[in-house]
Amino acid sequence: MDENPQPPAAKKVRGDKLNFLNKLKKGEKVSLEFFRGAPVGTNANKISDNCGKLALSGEKFPFDIPDWSDMPHKEEKLEEAIEELENIFHYSNEINFWVEEKIHEKWKEKKRNMRLEHFDEKKTDAQNRASCPNEVIDTRWENMLIYWRSPELKKKSENGKASRKRLVVPHHGGTKSLVNHAIETTQKKASRAVVYQKTYRAKEGKTTNPIAEENCKPGRIRGVGSTIKVTKLTGKSSSNVVQNNEENAALRDEIKKLKEDQVHMQNDMEEERLEMKKTVDEMKKANEESHKKIDALLLLFAGRRDLPHPGPESYDLTTRI
Repeated sequence: MDENPQPPAAKKVRGDKLNFLNKLKKGEKVSLEFFRGAPVGTNANKISDNCGKLALSGEKFPFDIPDWSDMPHKEEKLEEAIEELENIFHYSNEINFWVEEKIHEKWKEKKRNMRLEHFDEKKTDAQNRASCPNEVIDTRWENMLIYWRSPELKKKSENGKASRKRLVVPHHGGTKSLVNHAIETTQKKASRAVVYQKTYRAKEGKTTNPIAEENCKPGRIRGVGSTIKVTKLTGKSSSNVVQNNEENAALRDEIKKLKEDQVHMQNDMEEERLEMKKTVDEMKKANEESHKKIDALLLLFAGRRDLPHPGPESYDLTTRI
């Protein structure tokens, strides 16, 4: 046993990542470089940190929403977020997709950290409610606690743990984006394989698992980052990647119109159905009235046939003299 143990090394603590905002002069904006639809260079982290700040706004992006795809008014809120970034940076619309993915990533990360730091399955609901973070209002925290105890999340968590255990190639690229790794490695000419080896190779130089290259699939491009589309890399669409934003907007409008037409058609069909039902009911009622009249006439006719007919003896012949 070491009689003079060394104190643990002091952990490096980052300063306020957004301090640069206080140094900007009125009207001044931070310059950015772009590559493959993502910000790169020395100021890339600044816009990334700002995306993190926007993601932590519980008003814009509430934390009690179970999934990012369920976020209400997401498109409008993202437009507002982009406007804020445009006031700080020399912005380009080519990184809109990157911004959304980055905000989503930071929002999801914050939720995960809150669950780890403020929620304990072994504690009672009252104890967990008392551990509500300052940036979350009580009602939303209550919703988060309910979801964290749900069977749905439990199953999702178990699947995530199982997937993590199957991971055979850990990431060694640090917090630097894969796009920046690509630029530093081969001056904007890095292949996916080169960047992948750089970021998934351990410091001691061990090679990556050979299975990794075989498992590379279309969609999210391994080796260039989750915020980069296939179209930004190759100029072509992969089998499971959506078209560009303009085409998506047109498709959304067309789908919206089709849904509206479908609603109108359903309403018209419902009106026709009710009108037809009314006509059938009226015909049925008229038919019943006709049967009643026929029955009455038959009874009347049958009654007349049953009346006695007068005989010859009923006549007084003397009256004729």
